[in-house]
Amino acid sequence: MTIRSLAAGSGLLALVSMCGLATAIPPCITPDSPDGDPTEWRSVFEFPCEDGGAWGDNTRIAVDFYSAGSAPEADSHSSAKFLPDGSAVVVANRDSANLSVFDPATRALLMDIPLSGRPESVAISPDGTRAVTANLRENTASVVDLVLGLEIAVIAVGTSPVTALINSTGALAVVNNGATQNASVIDLSTNTVVRTVATGGLYTQVSVNPETAAYAFKAYGPALAGDILVFPDSVADQIKLINITNGATTALPATAEPIGVAVTPDGTKAVVTHYLSSKILSVVDVAGGVISKAINVGMDLWGPVAINPAGTRAVVAIQNACRVVDLGTNGVSGNLATASVNEMYTSADGQYAVCVGFRGSLVSFATQTLVKDLNNFVSTSVGAVSPVAPLAVQFSDTFGEDMVVLNTNGAAGGLVSGGPSGPAPEADRARTVAVTADALKTVVVSQQSQTASIVNSYTGAVSAWVNVDRRPGEVKITPDGTKACVASRDGTAFSIITLATGAKVDVGIGTRADQIQISPDSQFAYVAVVTGGDGVYRVNLNTGAVQGAKLATGDMGGISYSFSQFSGTALSPDGSTLVTCNSFTNNISIIDTATWTVAATLATGAGTFPVVASFNADGTKCYVTKRDTDSVVTVNIAGAGSTLGPSVTVGDFPFTTVATPSGSKLYVMNWSPNTVSVVNLATNTVIKTIVLPNGQNMDSLRMSPDGSSVYASYGQASIGFGGGGYFTTQDGAVAIISTASDTIVQTIPTGKVGSSMVVSGNGNIAAIAQPWGDGVSIVDFVDCPADFDHSGFVDTDDFDAFVHAFELGVDEADFDGSGFVDTDDFDAFVHAFEAGC
Repeated sequence: MTIRSLAAGSGLLALVSMCGLATAIPPCITPDSPDGDPTEWRSVFEFPCEDGGAWGDNTRIAVDFYSAGSAPEADSHSSAKFLPDGSAVVVANRDSANLSVFDPATRALLMDIPLSGRPESVAISPDGTRAVTANLRENTASVVDLVLGLEIAVIAVGTSPVTALINSTGALAVVNNGATQNASVIDLSTNTVVRTVATGGLYTQVSVNPETAAYAFKAYGPALAGDILVFPDSVADQIKLINITNGATTALPATAEPIGVAVTPDGTKAVVTHYLSSKILSVVDVAGGVISKAINVGMDLWGPVAINPAGTRAVVAIQNACRVVDLGTNGVSGNLATASVNEMYTSADGQYAVCVGFRGSLVSFATQTLVKDLNNFVSTSVGAVSPVAPLAVQFSDTFGEDMVVLNTNGAAGGLVSGGPSGPAPEADRARTVAVTADALKTVVVSQQSQTASIVNSYTGAVSAWVNVDRRPGEVKITPDGTKACVASRDGTAFSIITLATGAKVDVGIGTRADQIQISPDSQFAYVAVVTGGDGVYRVNLNTGAVQGAKLATGDMGGISYSFSQFSGTALSPDGSTLVTCNSFTNNISIIDTATWTVAATLATGAGTFPVVASFNADGTKCYVTKRDTDSVVTVNIAGAGSTLGPSVTVGDFPFTTVATPSGSKLYVMNWSPNTVSVVNLATNTVIKTIVLPNGQNMDSLRMSPDGSSVYASYGQASIGFGGGGYFTTQDGAVAIISTASDTIVQTIPTGKVGSSMVVSGNGNIAAIAQPWGDGVSIVDFVDCPADFDHSGFVDTDDFDAFVHAFELGVDEADFDGSGFVDTDDFDAFVHAFEAGC
């Protein structure tokens, strides 16, 4: 048995370590959503924190990693700044460790600049020739020549550098180090640290998209007012004014939890927000070195703030709204419906506050009104405004990797353009996966890049990248292996892809499509939508058109679980009966696919919340998990005469079920305790509970075609910050359960958190989509160790590959697993090679 990790560009982001605490995301990671809207998990905390733990084990497995995307990448946008002349915008990409320079007029990539570290923040010199980045994980700062497009210096700074700033003369840069609570002042003429000054604690925030485990890390404040660093010390509850030319510091006692800072262009005044319940906006006379007033805004403050050039008005973010504050009279406007705001900037003409978020709202300082929502294309977390024109750019990183260009010219403004920011082809945040019945091809759908990658399961070669519609959901391959079908949660196109060529046909259906079932003859796809009138479309895969009316069902939607699942559907093995789980109306629909009618609607009971269905081998029974009563009900399938049979109580938060081909046992995935209930279907009783290792979260439960094994995919990922710096960890595995003994007989580590797993029709492989790896792990159940290059064949290429590895003495050449590379390994390989497969 081998494992191959194929990059197609957890399982849940289940643990976030904050300030010495291991904080688990609640079991119901996302609120139920009848319309399937995306949600966000957010945590705000302050440096310093304790270090987190380690992960993984030393189990020896064969792993090949193939990139299915192509350089340059632009992954995890963390910061953006315009050049001073407004001709380009520079974006820091943390995960791909580079800077992308875009033309804001066309969104075209002008330059890709690789870095030695992963930038969290970028600052631009006043003449536009240099950039400085704070490299979060490497504890360095990079100096970049923007004319040549080269990293010209790498400077050691403190631990966990989170923000970078350059003063108005371009002589000095300041890098703020979160974990060590100090700032490194860099002389840009020599590219050396000339002083290190104590600062204090600052607030940082992690936002997570539980649908893909994409995350954003943001540090609030500080800001430069000339050569004065205005630092919101949230640990000491002080606002510090630090002269970066000599390190002199004035510490101003302030209201608790200062967080966000904005300064006037002349550097004479600063405003500082105080997080949540204090409700205070501090006004700082920078030149006088005093807090001139503290204004009660009347609502909990969120952090982001902007100030007009005259220093007379400020706009502050509150939860899901903004308010305008008159800094002279202390008057505060009512709530402005901006929705959640992640950053805020003042427009080039000084008239407006530009809000970074899904709506991209434009707020007038003068009239204290919301003038216009400019975005409504994608939820954004990073942005910048042009210093010379009514233009702003914003980038998404948790709900996609998109760039939007906004006209900020008041009521005449609006969305100029929007689309993917990563240079094609990309494959970011793999979420769903499908495999042909013969196991030769794997299709990986990456939600952030909105692409489907067609991958050779045995070599990792990508034959095509296919663009699909927004927020792609489930993918299924036709039984004849010729086509892949991809649903779209936010778009209106259902994509049919020819696997041999990568050609695509888009079929217009409703929005919020996700669950797909395909008829056994490969002629039809049945696609469920959860908004605009919940129901199922029938798509003719030969004509590429909807055939017949959309059938109305009960209310389906987002139902929580790992990676934000939707209400399930199931198709009987002969294709005659389709079942939909109508979670929000507590019933199921029985659909006759031949007559294309709803034959029956069966109530599962108030408060039961049916979520997933599966059929037995002959299609006479269907098993429906009822999430909120921790039970599974048997449905007797007989068209209009279908009835509910007995229910059995299983574990907490039941999800996927699989039945043995004989129909004697049902295996139930219990998501919250990470267990599998074994149900005797003859007596309708739980006969065993199988506890999976490590207490992690399952994403999938699958049955081998011969019924001998059940495969459970599970994993966990975490983010940590502390005195040792910033880190991310992930782990994952597949547990193999024998249906004869109902015990775990083998655990196969993948090392990566998974979001979904499928098994090929011939049972040869399992494929696991892995969002944090931008790819897919292939677990090969047909053990052929002599196929050393994983080509699917044993030939001289395998012998050459082994000899090369043996000469290098790498771990892969430890063929007998002894822990050493020696002649025993060579003998073992030759024996396997002669035996073939």
